Amino acid sequence: MSYVTSGDAARFSAFGQDVARLKTELQRLSSELGSGRREDIGLAVAGDFTALSDVRRGLRLNESFLLGLSNAAVAAGARQSALDRLAAELDNAGPELLAVVSNGRSSELSRRLADAPDRLEAAVATMNTRLGGQSLFAGSAPDRPALADAATILDALRPIASAAPDAATAIAEIDTWFQDPGGGFETTGYLGGDPDGATVYLGEGQRTRHGISAAETGIRTALAGLAMAALAAEGSLPPTEGAQADLARAAAERMMNGEAGLVDIRARLGVAEGRIEDAKVRVEATRTGLQLEEARLTDADPFEVATDLETVRRQLESMYVLTARLSDLSLTTYLR
Repeated sequence: MSYVTSGDAARFSAFGQDVARLKTELQRLSSELGSGRREDIGLAVAGDFTALSDVRRGLRLNESFLLGLSNAAVAAGARQSALDRLAAELDNAGPELLAVVSNGRSSELSRRLADAPDRLEAAVATMNTRLGGQSLFAGSAPDRPALADAATILDALRPIASAAPDAATAIAEIDTWFQDPGGGFETTGYLGGDPDGATVYLGEGQRTRHGISAAETGIRTALAGLAMAALAAEGSLPPTEGAQADLARAAAERMMNGEAGLVDIRARLGVAEGRIEDAKVRVEATRTGLQLEEARLTDADPFEVATDLETVRRQLESMYVLTARLSDLSLTTYLR
C-alpha cells in the first residue's frame, strides 16, 4: 500500500502548476513561430508602449499622406491629359485662320470657320472632364460642372455681338464678358467654385496646389477666341462690312494667345506633379522605415522562438516523465 502525505500533495500541485505554465508557454511560442509576431506585446516592449505608439501614429499619418498624394497624382495626370486635348483644339487653328483672313476671300473664310462651333463645344466638354465623379476644372466645387454648355455661352454672346455698332466694339465687349471680374463669364459661363481649389499635403506642414480651374486667364482667352470664331461662323455679327473677317482675325489672335497661356498653365501643373511625385517617394521611404521599426518592436525572431520552443518542449517532456515516476512511488518499489 502507498500513502500520500501533505508533502506529496504539495509537490504534485507544484508540478501541475509548472506543467500548466509550460503548456501555456509552448502554445504562445508555437503561435509566434507561425505568425511571426509576438503574442505578448507588453512583454516585447517591456511595458513601455511609447515608442510603439509613436511608430503606429506615424504609420497612420503616413498612410493618410500617401493616399492623398496618390489621388492628387492621378487627378493632376488627368488634368494634363485634358489640357492636351484643349491644346489640340487650338493647335495651328489660330495661325491658319489668320492666314485665311489675310487672303481676303470670304468663301474660303466661311469654309475655314465651319467647324468653329464644334471646336468650342469640344473645348467646353474638355473643361467639364470628370474623374471619379469629381469635376477636374471646377475649383473648390468639384461636384459641379466647370462650365455652362457651349450653347448657353453662345446664347449670352449673340446679343452682344449683334447689337454692337461695329466689329471693334463687339470684340471689346466679348473680351469684357470673358475677362472682367464679376462679368458674364463668372456669372453665366463658369459654374465652379473658388479657382484656387485643390491642394494636397506633401507632409506635415507642407502642401501644394495642383488644381487648375476653367477660370484661368489662359483658358478664358482660348474660350474667347473659340467663341468669336463660332459667332463669325454663324453670322452673329455687327451690321458693318468686313465684320466677319474682323471677328475672325480677333478670334485667331486670342486662340494663339490662349495656346501660349496653356503652355504656362501646363508648366505650372507639371511643377506640382513633380513635387507630388517627390513627396510620394519620401513618404514611401518613411513608411518603409516605420514598418521596419514596428517589426523590430513586435515581430518575433524565428530562430530565437524556435530555440525557446525546443527548450520548453524538452522541459515539458521532463516534467511528464518526473510526474509519472513520482506517481508510481511506494515502499515496495523503493525497497526493490
